[in-house]
Amino acid sequence: MLHAHPAHPVAVCGRLAMIGLAALAALSSCGKDGPPKPAPNFFPPEPPIPKPDLTDLLPVEPDDATAAKAPPADTWAGKIKDLVATAEADLQRCRNEYLIPFQFNNMRRRDVMFVNINEMDEVCELGTKDRKVRGPRKLIEVLAKEHLGRHPLVDRFVVLGLEQVESYHVFSYMTKKIGAPDIDVVVGIAQKSQARILELAPQLDLAAAEVAKISDGQQPDDDPAVIGAAIDAAAFRQQLIAAYAPVVADLAAGYERMGDKSWQNYDMPKMAVFRAWTAVLEKRAQQDRARLAKVAADPKQLAEFTAFFAAVEAAARQIAAGFDFYEKKPRDERPERDPNFKAVKAAHKAALKFLTGWGYAGGS
Repeated sequence: MLHAHPAHPVAVCGRLAMIGLAALAALSSCGKDGPPKPAPNFFPPEPPIPKPDLTDLLPVEPDDATAAKAPPADTWAGKIKDLVATAEADLQRCRNEYLIPFQFNNMRRRDVMFVNINEMDEVCELGTKDRKVRGPRKLIEVLAKEHLGRHPLVDRFVVLGLEQVESYHVFSYMTKKIGAPDIDVVVGIAQKSQARILELAPQLDLAAAEVAKISDGQQPDDDPAVIGAAIDAAAFRQQLIAAYAPVVADLAAGYERMGDKSWQNYDMPKMAVFRAWTAVLEKRAQQDRARLAKVAADPKQLAEFTAFFAAVEAAARQIAAGFDFYEKKPRDERPERDPNFKAVKAAHKAALKFLTGWGYAGGS
């Protein structure tokens, strides 16, 4: 004979409690107008990431149009134009194919499977060793090592290009740190790096376009024929503004942006840009001093030019004075602010004062 087992008293009480709660909920809803309240959402959607302004970016030229171009002229200017055009094509491709569509929401969820990071690094910075294709970093480093101070437009492209590849290096480093516990910090630095690259883009595209317009027969500024050419004081001032202002105007803001606090939270200072600044200022001051013998100017004007060269050389030395802070001083021994920054601002102001006095109005 089968015997029925009595239900456990705790289970009975639990079932009665659930029935009672259901009845209470039904009674409480009687007589009330309107639909029931929606259940709370404990996982609200993430706020959208602001989209960068891309209206000023130049379109990328199709590959077939690039391939149809004539070979570069066998001159200094022809070779420089070819190097700049090759690097610029890679920098544009990097922005359009990888940086603009980058999915930061996925990165925040620790997923970067939507992008091939190795291919991105090849296009944006490193090139490919197996195919012996030089990446934009190598191309721009060649320009920086061998051709800074030889044409203002080339100087401008090199400085801007170095800031893009240095900023990209930080961006790429962040994509490899998605396992870090402070993922929000990692994503924030990646977004800041992307934003700066896209902010640079119109300036970089314009600089490359201006280099492309240089005559194939143009001689570099350190050529003896250029240094020995006669020139009046007014024209010399305008040449100095064109050559020095793009670097001098950014010394203080750029040092703070690319150095100072940037070494904190996985970020890193952009030392290649700092070295390019010092090279431009030192090389140009040296060769422009030699040009003074051919400048038609009175003694007061010549003294002013000499004082300007001393000011830009002092600014270059002040930038270089900060290198040890970033390259030799242990990270845990650095103060919150770079102690060299105040002196950099003073040197920047002293050099810029000459340029603004001569009519330059494009920086502060």
